[in-house]
Amino acid sequence: MSATVEAPVGVLVAPPPAVQSRRLSLKRLLAINAYWFGGGAHWQPITIALLPIGALIVAGTNADLLIGRVNAAGNVFALLVPVAVGWLSDRTVSPWGRRRPWIAAGTAVNVVGLLMLGLAPTAAALVVGYLVIQIGFNLAGGAFNGVIPDVVPAEQRGRASGLLGVMNQLGIVIGLLLTILILSALGNNRLGMLAGYVMIAVVLSGTMLITLAAVREPAAIRPAPRPRLPVRRAAIVCVLSSVAAIGFVFILLLFETGRLFLPLVAFCVATGATAYFSGRRLQALQEFFSAFRSNDFFWTFATRFLVQLGIYTILPWIGLYFHDVVRSRDFGTAAAYWSLAVLGGAVPTSFIGGHLSDRLRRRKVFVYISGGVMALVASVLLFGLVESLPVLYVMGVVFGLGYGCYFSVDWALACDVLPDSQKSAGRDMALWHIAFALPAALGATLTAKPLHYLNESGHVLIGMTSGGNLGFRLVFATAAIWFVFGTLMVGRIRGVR
Repeated sequence: MSATVEAPVGVLVAPPPAVQSRRLSLKRLLAINAYWFGGGAHWQPITIALLPIGALIVAGTNADLLIGRVNAAGNVFALLVPVAVGWLSDRTVSPWGRRRPWIAAGTAVNVVGLLMLGLAPTAAALVVGYLVIQIGFNLAGGAFNGVIPDVVPAEQRGRASGLLGVMNQLGIVIGLLLTILILSALGNNRLGMLAGYVMIAVVLSGTMLITLAAVREPAAIRPAPRPRLPVRRAAIVCVLSSVAAIGFVFILLLFETGRLFLPLVAFCVATGATAYFSGRRLQALQEFFSAFRSNDFFWTFATRFLVQLGIYTILPWIGLYFHDVVRSRDFGTAAAYWSLAVLGGAVPTSFIGGHLSDRLRRRKVFVYISGGVMALVASVLLFGLVESLPVLYVMGVVFGLGYGCYFSVDWALACDVLPDSQKSAGRDMALWHIAFALPAALGATLTAKPLHYLNESGHVLIGMTSGGNLGFRLVFATAAIWFVFGTLMVGRIRGVR
């Protein structure tokens, strides 16, 4: 290693020439992305089957409201943690590299949260367990966001993105199959749910070890320390008001506030506005969010945000859809089979799409196809609440074709538009990760109360009488709108074909 280049915030990195020029083998690319096999086996079984089972156990008929609250509270951390970890991992100097220590520590925290969630006796305990899981997973995921820009040559990023999608979806397949076997043997009950969480912890830990062994990070050397800058009053105001705003958000999400709801909302808005305007005066924060000044990065972010919002408007409610609309006794197992059908369509399009995007040097056309297909499926479910299991599974396969087509180019598109992939890949990819984490919070949060209200009988809204699963129609209508908008946004990206 004869040459060094300056990395962000004063960490000197000496990248091996192989990272820049030599193509990585298929085996190495698969091993690097192994962690996302565990990530697939992690989230989909939780979202589709295990969390709905736990919510029905501790909350009964209010399970939909609890799922909305859990997602909203947990995904506050999914929003904040990756940004912080991306920034910190850019600055981390250790014998194990910049990203790997964070991946290992985050996975350990995640395993603790999985066990807490499986054993949660009350609604509050369920929320806390989910918070710990989100913190742990996003500690690891926020650091991993910088791995592909760090170690994969630019000409292989489409392939790496496609393989990431394939590994994630194969992980979902294996995770769902194991979940089906566990729930079929032990039942949709506390024991089956706990066994499902233990399975997820084992798979995630194993794939994390494979990824840590495969990621060969450039060596980092700590330079001479820089002089400390004085702490500005605006920085203190920004930090305190941010903490206050987050605190008010948690109070609103976790507790029944009654008459205090509007005052708390007002305090939340006021403290959030204070944090924003004081932060705008800080050069460090302006630099931190500078990627959004790039036209292509901004519209790539908007595209991912809206597509993910469509997906996460549907996914949290699939388990309850099979419980309330299809009236399946083994609703958790039926929902898992539906997810397998989605993956049946997604895996081939992820693999083929990533390869084709590199060969054709085109990314956007795959997003157009994806958004159109997923919007079509959501529209069919909107106009006819399908109860036939075979038809639902066929629709799942079609939805998966669009789902996989998008994820085949998702990461490659982001890597292609990074403003400075050499100096700030971890930070900017963590900002881009917000477009994944925030929709996961908003999808369930925005639809939980309308879903509950419109599914209950006896209410009248805009001339329509509630009941008859009207809430599910709202969910699918909303998802279709987000898919259409996300598809339109990708046309604003100029630097990628």
